[in-house]
Amino acid sequence: MKLGLCAILLNTFVLASLTVEPTSSESDLKNTGIDTKCSRELEDIIDQLYKEAYTETYIKGKGLVVYEGGDSRNQQLASNISFNTRFPGLNATFVVDLSKYHTIEINKQIKSNSLIPSVANIQTIADIYDWKKEGLLLPFKPLCWENVYPELKDPEYHFISVTTFPFGPNALRSTVESGESPIEDEDFLNPKFKNRIVLTYPQDDDAVLFKFHKLVENNGWDYIYKLVAQNVTWIRGTETPLHLIANGTIENGVTFTSFNYLTPAPDSRVVIKIPEKSWFNINFQFAGIFKDAPNPAAAKLYIAWKLSEQMQKSDIMSWPTRSDIPPKIHQKRLNEYPNSSITDYAKFMLNREYMAELRAKFDEIIGPVKGDTPLNLV
Repeated sequence: MKLGLCAILLNTFVLASLTVEPTSSESDLKNTGIDTKCSRELEDIIDQLYKEAYTETYIKGKGLVVYEGGDSRNQQLASNISFNTRFPGLNATFVVDLSKYHTIEINKQIKSNSLIPSVANIQTIADIYDWKKEGLLLPFKPLCWENVYPELKDPEYHFISVTTFPFGPNALRSTVESGESPIEDEDFLNPKFKNRIVLTYPQDDDAVLFKFHKLVENNGWDYIYKLVAQNVTWIRGTETPLHLIANGTIENGVTFTSFNYLTPAPDSRVVIKIPEKSWFNINFQFAGIFKDAPNPAAAKLYIAWKLSEQMQKSDIMSWPTRSDIPPKIHQKRLNEYPNSSITDYAKFMLNREYMAELRAKFDEIIGPVKGDTPLNLV
């Protein structure tokens, strides 16, 4: 299934993602204090790593490959363009697939001594822990490491979070602006939203599974049964709901299993509204460099670049993972939301047995996952 607004939405996404958002007020900057010394020295290191990576690319005849977790082929296009624009000649390729599929492929490559990516930036942190335990990751401590929230990095320098994104209630801009969109958990059970809810299968995406875990934890299983009774449209992929709502396939549709910009572009048809009371996801992906990385210098450059002040302030990062970088206007810091958490996500992802039980339970309630890979849907 090809969705009509893909090209328009993609162009908007690329332009928005390459824009550096204004940060908080000048007084806020003085109070929080960006570590300018760290940022300045990191830029010097980035310049040096670029020289090393350029030579490395020339000698090896192939550019950096990063395996990025995601469910739309173009989700990392803006980031890929930004990297190659800043570092010409490196010809980096950011390959998007569901994190769970990336890890299967990487493990096959490792066994056959044919590793393709130098970096994996994925949400399945349990796999990254496995790779660290097996001695497959290269420790790397870039400048500004100390400024990253301690919950988002390995104390032994094997991995670090360089990607954050929210899941929250999304609806047509007109529906949100009129105050008619669902915001809190209970709102989605209102009869007026029957046949209008489109959600990602929780058993198909671990970040969505985490959201449903929180729904059960906070509201009980009865909430899930009532939600299913709303005649939900279940689909694969977290970006797909936005397209189905935007192009009218789901008339005046709503969802809570999709990422969107907290400060929407002026032409965005679908916008997000963070709830005030109900839990919402702040999702994290964790990046690690492989010990046998084909392009180790370029891999280190990728991590350092992600931690640069410019990137931490950009729309490519929903929230900065550096604690010295203030959040964007109208946002709180990662650890300041009472209805989210900077630690629960990773704890959940490390409990594989419980996750398997949840998947089986949702298979029973919702039915098995149906449909093509989300990479072919948007």
